[in-house]
Amino acid sequence: MVLYVISAPIRPIFSDQENTTFELVSLAIVFCSFLSMGLIIIPEGILQHPQRDGQMVKSLTDSLVSCKEEERHQKNLNENEQLKKQITEIEGKRDEA
Repeated sequence: MVLYVISAPIRPIFSDQENTTFELVSLAIVFCSFLSMGLIIIPEGILQHPQRDGQMVKSLTDSLVSCKEEERHQKNLNENEQLKKQITEIEGKRDEA
């Protein structure tokens, strides 16, 4: 609407120049399209992601939990290796007896 108000008075000035009229109309259409897309997309993005800071904190705590879980996993793997060695020793002693 705003561009129409601006371009309507200018159009009669450039009525004999078809290229200039075409450029004005094209610019008005492109600008209005971008404006309407912005009015639709920007609020939609804000509504979908209202608390980005909270998500960042959550991802940081998840990474800390992941580190703790990784340490626990490595500890369990080491313990499993020790238990396997003990089992093979016991089986070896059983086979000897």
